[in-house]
Amino acid sequence: MRGIGGETVLNYANFNEPPAGRSADWDGERAFDGEHPSVTLRAVCSRPRPKAHVIVFANEKGGVGKSTLAFHTAVALAHAGYKLLAIDLDRRQRSLDTAFVNRDATARSLQVNLPRSRHIVLEKQSGALLSQEITRLGTQCDVIVIDVAGHDSAIARYAMAMADTLVTPVNSSAVDLDLMGKFSPVTKRFKKPGHFAQMVNALRAERARLGLPSLDWVVVKNRVRSTEVRQQAWVDNALAQLAPKIDVRLGASLSERVAYRELFPFGLTHLDLRLIPGLASARPSASAEVRALVADLALPEPGSGVGSNEAPKSWVIRESSRAYGASLQQHMHPKSAALEKAG
Repeated sequence: MRGIGGETVLNYANFNEPPAGRSADWDGERAFDGEHPSVTLRAVCSRPRPKAHVIVFANEKGGVGKSTLAFHTAVALAHAGYKLLAIDLDRRQRSLDTAFVNRDATARSLQVNLPRSRHIVLEKQSGALLSQEITRLGTQCDVIVIDVAGHDSAIARYAMAMADTLVTPVNSSAVDLDLMGKFSPVTKRFKKPGHFAQMVNALRAERARLGLPSLDWVVVKNRVRSTEVRQQAWVDNALAQLAPKIDVRLGASLSERVAYRELFPFGLTHLDLRLIPGLASARPSASAEVRALVADLALPEPGSGVGSNEAPKSWVIRESSRAYGASLQQHMHPKSAALEKAG
């Protein structure tokens, strides 16, 4: 395989056999201890391929912000006119689906037309059922966003095998980068791909062998803290070394911001606030970062889908709508809400 800039990267087509000259580094059996990539791809190829562009958010390391990033990306795409289906493969935590459930509730309660998405949790975890749900619900969509649980599983590998774009968020720490690549603690130089990278590249190699379109892998540095200058410099250097070795693109980074979490319980992002009367105090910096990431994904233009991005119409008691709006206002501006109540 050829990496970014023409640099040679490892070929993981036969992941159980060490590449020439790398037997000491090779641990493909640990990286991919489930079914062989050929089995996974054979299952994917035996079922109809979705016309929509499939984006999978995955990292075997938990706690890196996959669900939050998937949600903000999906909402940004909906605002841009894409018709969406969001699928949550984490049937225990269900963070992505919960955010969209809350978004639907907010749209109904406030009677506002928020750009939205169809959304489901895949309760029975099999590739056949994932493909079935995509066929059932995603035929009119432009993009399908899939959020994978933070561990290795057969359904995670199946989702990545069928993806057009794989997005892997990483926090700025050596612990988070370990599954992507191994680095010398002394020289800080790249030594070998991590287990997750080996597994993804085994799937990519099998896709190439079958003549399938290539998988675009985008790594996103998440929760960047401006105060951790030395740590960020080390991570930036590590990612610069890693990118050509495992053939990934580096997407726009996202800072550590309260803005990405404060509206999550309501199923909202700062892109939505201009649509809600009295809550137009959006934070441009947060919205700009998400838009930059969406631009880096280089997705096809929207327009193939014919579904609706508007919230469903429903009748809501005016007093309930007012109470919901007041709760949201207090959540956003607790001090001003307290002063108004005191007055």
